[in-house]
Amino acid sequence: MTKTIVIDGLGLIGGSIALAIRQQWPEHKIIGVDINHQSLTYAKERGIIDNGFTQLQSYAEKADIILLAAPVSIIMEHMEQLAQMQLKPEIIITDVGSTKRQIMTKASVFVDRGIHFIGGHPMAGSHKTTITASRADLFQSAYYFLISDTLNDQRAQKAADELQALLSGLNVKWQLVSALQHDQIVAQISHLPHIIASGLVNMAQNEFSGSTLSLKLAAGGFRSITRIASSDPDMWTDILLSNRQTLIDKIDTFGDLLEHVKEALHASDRPAIRNYFQRAKITRDSINAQASSHAPNFYDLFVNIPDRVGSVAEVTRVLADAKINLINIHILEIREEINGVLQLSFSNQNDLADATCALKQHGLSVIRGE
Repeated sequence: MTKTIVIDGLGLIGGSIALAIRQQWPEHKIIGVDINHQSLTYAKERGIIDNGFTQLQSYAEKADIILLAAPVSIIMEHMEQLAQMQLKPEIIITDVGSTKRQIMTKASVFVDRGIHFIGGHPMAGSHKTTITASRADLFQSAYYFLISDTLNDQRAQKAADELQALLSGLNVKWQLVSALQHDQIVAQISHLPHIIASGLVNMAQNEFSGSTLSLKLAAGGFRSITRIASSDPDMWTDILLSNRQTLIDKIDTFGDLLEHVKEALHASDRPAIRNYFQRAKITRDSINAQASSHAPNFYDLFVNIPDRVGSVAEVTRVLADAKINLINIHILEIREEINGVLQLSFSNQNDLADATCALKQHGLSVIRGE
């Protein structure tokens, strides 16, 4: 049966979900909502949406499913707008907000009216946030959280099953958690790392201020750990403020951890310092072993190439001949603990494996993938 789906927010996430739905369910009508006219035009010209509007109320009352894909603060504003509308009785409203407790509290206005609201959050994305970066396979093998708080009866579970069927083209790994569990998890594995990465970059900028070398010396390790500092500042301000108290607690805990390292350094306590790194290594290595269950943005490998004209072109030609999609390429000028000269990034594990095989068959030295 043909459904009308309204996607409110045509950025990277909303656009990628629209693309995946379009590929899986071409018969459905997809309506885009965004205040950015260029995003609406881009999406309509490429067939990502059937029509577009700048106001949610323009089409919400005709929708079978509404997916809210704006920043958390905007999602909550739009939830208030939807609560005042005459929506279809069996409509499903869902969201992809980065935090969940505030949203699920606000969702009570729908639950009280018997309207299905299913909180969600796909753990995938990129530092590029516009619809021009969207792609249908963005969520491949990523975790997609569904929030259990409103799934407390058979009718609600049926709605959740319908939503999962609609989004089956995303090829995600569904994970059911409470709003509290979700916000604790993302604070630890996503939000706090973003704070730390940006702090390292800001500290380095202050440290190198006035230096002729500046950040040119930023090596492979520094680049890798701070990649997420290139994320959208407005988006991350919104995310942090929506998970404020949890993050304050996490920052306090991390500060205590650094204080212990500082004390060990003051005392020249070699065993304590080694234990700090050893515990981290064991845990990090276990993550590597489970990489297929992780939800990375990119899959990287490093390649040694000879210092001669055409070396980089040779690598890209091998990948092109094998029809492997290369997301990013970077020449490592300073390679701290990385033997490769060329860093190649792919969007999924299969492309990484195929690229490794193709490059090795061509006689190139592949150091490792991560």
